[in-house]
Amino acid sequence: MRLGSLAILLAALAASAAWFRAHLPPGCTDPRTVALVRQSLTLHYHLPPATTLTSIRTVAGGWLALRFVCTADLAGFDPHDLPQGMPLPGQVRYTSRLTPDRSRHDVTVDLQPLLIWEKAQ
Repeated sequence: MRLGSLAILLAALAASAAWFRAHLPPGCTDPRTVALVRQSLTLHYHLPPATTLTSIRTVAGGWLALRFVCTADLAGFDPHDLPQGMPLPGQVRYTSRLTPDRSRHDVTVDLQPLLIWEKAQ
């Protein structure tokens, strides 16, 4: 009897985890997340549409995460095509989550400039 109860408990936990994961935001490399990040980069930060994300890494989040914090390197653009006075972008940090009412996927994007080391006197 105990073995049957344990099996039922484990099956219930696995089913709950699967249901919970199905109702969580997409991860860092999910095409929907990447599309929202690229849209923000072109519309908000005015980067060229050819900009791509490379070396995508999950900083925080996991299989049952309520949000994912991610970083990625930027590639696919010519620095001369950037808006006048804009620092050279090096990395993007973004958070993927669902809105509080869980009706929409939301991505917050932060562009981090490329640091260029120069010898100081």
